[in-house]
Amino acid sequence: MKHAFLVIFLALLSGCQSTSRYPGIKGEAAFTASDPQYGYVAHKPVKLGGFLRGSMYEGSHIEYFQSLSGPNGELVQVKRLGSCCPFEDKSMPFGGGMLDKYELSYQGQKKPVTIYVNLYQFEAPKAPQGFTLL
Repeated sequence: MKHAFLVIFLALLSGCQSTSRYPGIKGEAAFTASDPQYGYVAHKPVKLGGFLRGSMYEGSHIEYFQSLSGPNGELVQVKRLGSCCPFEDKSMPFGGGMLDKYELSYQGQKKPVTIYVNLYQFEAPKAPQGFTLL
């Protein structure tokens, strides 16, 4: 009886760990944006939220980048290039914010790409074209 309880407990524990608490971050190739400009231009950034308390959780951008892969599952290297591109949003405490730029690269890629990320607002993110979410 003790062994059966232990097996059930371990099965439940491992099942809970494989489910993301934050839907919309992890997925498959189906979560690649259909818009070729998504993430690549400042007026269509990846909205990862979490920078302001209560808007999402603070680590959403880290989980997003860890889930991002190249088109064939390649490991993506991420480099923050800095803040840029102010935007207005009257619903925010300061009336707007700044986007962040990140450089993405993976082995075999011809040239790294730059994407724009909004850490203030949240929408279920997708991968920019040329990438997938695992």
